[in-house]
Amino acid sequence: MGQRANLVIVHQDGYDLYYNHWCANTLPRELFWGPQHAISFVEAQSKIDETDWLDDIWAEGGVVIDAEKKLLLFFGGEEELWSIPYRRIFLRLMQKVWGDWELLWANEGIVDIAGYVGVSREVVLTRQDDDLAEISLAPPEEKDLVDTIVTITFDDEKTLIFPLYGGIEGFLLHGPKLLQSCNRSFGYKEFHIGDWTKDFPSSGVHLDFNNKQMDIWHADTFSNIIQRMKELWPDWEILEHNDQYEVQIQKTSGRLHFQDIDPNEILVEITSSLLRAPINPLDTLSSLVKKLQQDGKEVCVSEYALMHGDINLPEKIRQNIIQYAISALEIDGN
Repeated sequence: MGQRANLVIVHQDGYDLYYNHWCANTLPRELFWGPQHAISFVEAQSKIDETDWLDDIWAEGGVVIDAEKKLLLFFGGEEELWSIPYRRIFLRLMQKVWGDWELLWANEGIVDIAGYVGVSREVVLTRQDDDLAEISLAPPEEKDLVDTIVTITFDDEKTLIFPLYGGIEGFLLHGPKLLQSCNRSFGYKEFHIGDWTKDFPSSGVHLDFNNKQMDIWHADTFSNIIQRMKELWPDWEILEHNDQYEVQIQKTSGRLHFQDIDPNEILVEITSSLLRAPINPLDTLSSLVKKLQQDGKEVCVSEYALMHGDINLPEKIRQNIIQYAISALEIDGN
């Protein structure tokens, strides 16, 4: 139980490393309000030794704040982590609050966070080859579960679109056997994702059989994806496009159609999320412990579960900042 995150503040002599057990899923909302609040939030967490990094399994969020270079590098959240359209608009809105700072998304998660301060990727990398999916490219039984798009240009130059569930990683771990076992009858020559689900896909890959080229895009963090795919797909060129899902539209000559995006609708969702009343997870934990103890159960709480610091802005201030950012977006037209 928890939403673990490593948080880093860079200074002239190196960096300070912090830990929070509960903030990964709310981290973008904590950082949104500008450099001063973000630094205060990080410094309110538990400072830990520089050797106590989370790895890429346990780290569900992370941030580096480099005030000298005016750079913020982070990942985490809920919609921010899984929805590319939501994240793009969130970052555009957040940029208006942060001014001339550079805001970057950590596409490799904790690997990017640690790497920024010179920590070797091997320190935070684990081997994650246990997510093998069925080799079948059959669509999910429930259409609205589709969250993954695999497109293949076969050796006869025909391209088919396969709507799937579960993320691209589990399928790609099969290596080229995925192509050899592919049942083309599951593929579509043209596909409108919005006909099946309202949720935007979170990952996709295009495989070009003749050119031996793989083009990957993804919303969630993927650590070491290129290196792992090179091992599993020898002689293939692996291209990672991070959140640039548009590459798959190009690879299918426009026959793959993503949902239409309504920026105003997403802005409403973002505003609602930013104005949500904060909940202290330690209060929730305390209530759970008391209930279990009342039921006669022995409870031992890890010291890490108590590592959480709160810095909350009054709702009125949050409203003013959001309104300023939205107005700035409208004026700039971007």
